[in-house]
Amino acid sequence: MRIRFQTDGGLGHFPGLNEPVSIDTAKLPPEEAARIEGLVGGADFFGRPEAAGVPAPGAADLRRYTITVDASGRSRTLELTDPVEDTALNALIDSLRGAGKAGRGD
Repeated sequence: MRIRFQTDGGLGHFPGLNEPVSIDTAKLPPEEAARIEGLVGGADFFGRPEAAGVPAPGAADLRRYTITVDASGRSRTLELTDPVEDTALNALIDSLRGAGKAGRGD
């Protein structure tokens, strides 16, 4: 499974600090790969609408996330805007954000 994660916007946004993160689970330790793939499955990633979290009129400085997953011949991109209310999607975002900080991209 290949995942691309991008964060944009938010208060104090600095574009140079929000470089996209690319993760190839085939290059991760098996337990880490299983955890991330489980989060993607648990979030029903391929069954969701492509956009979620439409901001209220006049809302500003909201963080946006773009997640693309390529797996088993399928590809899907979700665009999410804070606040993301779904706990499964939040768990996936937190994990991907952590992967970026740890430099675990490919």
